[in-house]
Amino acid sequence: MNIDIVVFDGVDEVDAIGPFEVFSNASFAVKDLQTRLVTLGEPSEIVGSSGLRFQPHGVWRPGEAEILVVPGGGWGTKSSVGIYGEVQRGQWNEPLLAARKTTSLIAGVCTGTLLLAAAGLLAGRRAITHKSAIEDLRNFGVEIVEEKVVDDGDLVTCGGVTSGFDLAYWIVEREFGERLANGIAGAMEYQRTKPTIQ
Repeated sequence: MNIDIVVFDGVDEVDAIGPFEVFSNASFAVKDLQTRLVTLGEPSEIVGSSGLRFQPHGVWRPGEAEILVVPGGGWGTKSSVGIYGEVQRGQWNEPLLAARKTTSLIAGVCTGTLLLAAAGLLAGRRAITHKSAIEDLRNFGVEIVEEKVVDDGDLVTCGGVTSGFDLAYWIVEREFGERLANGIAGAMEYQRTKPTIQ
């Protein structure tokens, strides 16, 4: 199984690197589980919202990953750098619509959920984002569920600064079992929060 995590200038580092670490730890137990940091264009150095510089693994292409994770970052600043700028440019709209057809699960971390909503993927769906962006998300026709992690079938979202960890643990549990997810959380000394399934 392949998991792609979208990155872009202004991405919140913990939104991207937190899930990456959880999935990477899962790969020690799950054969052929690979996680990549991917960009929309050719890979170049990414500068995160707190200044971390890192190199992505490659370019996102439809059909190469079963799970796509979209982190947030920078929505509150309304800057051209970060998730707000990505929404304004609209360059992710078509790729995300394509991802819906080629992935089994799309996940939005914190304000990354706004990028999914802007692409038209969340109208009428249950989701959550950072508390500062809830009304913006609601304006896209989303049913807001005020939980840290919200599971809506082929869509999982989360809200809060460290919620990406909880989302990643939940995806590991869904795909590979509770025992592995709890084991990784225990090794990382993290107290999980699970969604309420409806």
